[in-house]
Amino acid sequence: QAALAELRTGARPEQIAQAQASVRTAEARQTELEVGLGKLDITAPREGLVDALPYRVGDQAPLGAPLAILLVGERPYARVYVPQPLRAGVAVGDRVRVYIDGREDASTGRVRSIRSEPSFTPYYALIGEDAARLVYLAEIDIDAAADARLPAGLPLRVEFGPAPALRPAVPSRD
Repeated sequence: QAALAELRTGARPEQIAQAQASVRTAEARQTELEVGLGKLDITAPREGLVDALPYRVGDQAPLGAPLAILLVGERPYARVYVPQPLRAGVAVGDRVRVYIDGREDASTGRVRSIRSEPSFTPYYALIGEDAARLVYLAEIDIDAAADARLPAGLPLRVEFGPAPALRPAVPSRD
């Protein structure tokens, strides 16, 4: 009977207000969930290949930690440490030879950057003989289109300076 009477006379204003408040609450909860879901989206700052995912599903990464390691750029590059005795002779733009482990021929490269501060500076290595232990981080762009698909992490060796002159092997008579 009461339901029939309500249908005939209409809903009370307080019931309408309660229903409107419930709708606003549901809309606010939906917005909150959409914002939370948006925070879970990971967008790379630029195009690249995913090289590694340091965390597994369910792991909680520390604040500011990388969630994916990307390989970016059109060509591979090498990070090498230049010993202090060679540092003065290495400049941005210099041509180098790159010997990649597992390949017989050397590739060519160009020094992209070299740090002006040593990567590790123990207090005793600032002067004297120990200064030769300092190293400077350099990045080398590897040329050759054939090297564009090199995997990351390959061991390599870089030779700085002009190509050594080839001398015929002559037995010594000393």
